[in-house]
Amino acid sequence: MPTLKKRINLSVDDSLYSELEELQKIRKAPSLSSIVIELTKEALELQEDLYFARIAQEREDEKEVSHRELWS
Repeated sequence: MPTLKKRINLSVDDSLYSELEELQKIRKAPSLSSIVIELTKEALELQEDLYFARIAQEREDEKEVSHRELWS
């Protein structure tokens, strides 16, 4: 069936495939593809959280500036 969505072709080993199948059953997902998409989105959100946590930590380590100094 034609689709406008981009495709990514993945090759996985047997153990990863089995784990994805188990997760599909647990989450009652309609397909393995939906599980991979869901896990990818979760991983991207986690990476974003880690990035912003690092930025926040760098800002915490900086010298504090008063409100007046900042806006003048």
